[in-house]
Amino acid sequence: MHDVTDTTEARPGASADELAESYTWEIVHDGTTAESGETRLGEAHPLTGSTAGQHYEIACGVFEQACDRAVEEYRYEVMMARVEGQSEPRPITVVTVNLRYTDGSIAVSMTAHPRHRPITDTDMAEYRDYLEWAEEDHRRFLEQKALNDETFDLPWESTEESWTPDETIDQSDPRLARIAELESEAADIRSEVFDPDHCRELQFRAEQKLRDARTAAETAANGDATALAAAEREVTHRTERVTRWTTLLAETTAAYLQAAALDAEAAQVRRALQAETQPARTS
Repeated sequence: MHDVTDTTEARPGASADELAESYTWEIVHDGTTAESGETRLGEAHPLTGSTAGQHYEIACGVFEQACDRAVEEYRYEVMMARVEGQSEPRPITVVTVNLRYTDGSIAVSMTAHPRHRPITDTDMAEYRDYLEWAEEDHRRFLEQKALNDETFDLPWESTEESWTPDETIDQSDPRLARIAELESEAADIRSEVFDPDHCRELQFRAEQKLRDARTAAETAANGDATALAAAEREVTHRTERVTRWTTLLAETTAAYLQAAALDAEAAQVRRALQAETQPARTS
């Protein structure tokens, strides 16, 4: 739960044509902009996918996701820090979402003070169980991939050590440029998406919350209609979150596999180049 305030400022005399106007949005953590962008009313928002034609409706979706992420990601970072024996990060104390008109004036502003639940010994035990499950799941994936494609022998990121061509290699050899091009493209692809482990972690937690929501809905079925409707909306929301992280995990996995294939090609070119210069080193 969060302490929340919101403000809307409608400009006088706004016309129907302005429904097609662009707007900017930003998510602010403790006074620092964490994410921002620009889009148009009626177009899918990059974070929520909402195609709403009203600023307030868009802001509500962004605000809900921003608050959820502020709490979930902080919790994840704290547990990871404890597992790794690192110092814990500072919690986010204020989350603000601003939508602005094209002239820069505020259309909607929402602010929350996130409440971070204490992380118990039980939470840490469950998280360590998850890490073991994720490691085993990743190992099985690599084994299956190796069976289906014998040329694939790299995990998510390249295991190749940093390599600098020595003096026995002709620096004008076009294969050096090809190696650099392949490795650069692989790095770019990985930088464009989430880390697969991050997606897998959030998918796991989204599925846990969906199970909790379904249990609550079953309990609410014996109560009044208002409580049941609220519980069903929560199930719908949690289902959407599971779908989001399942989709992102699939996209991220595909991107990292593409990057690994580029790394593998670069390694193959590098090995061929090194093999040709081997006699020069031993003579």
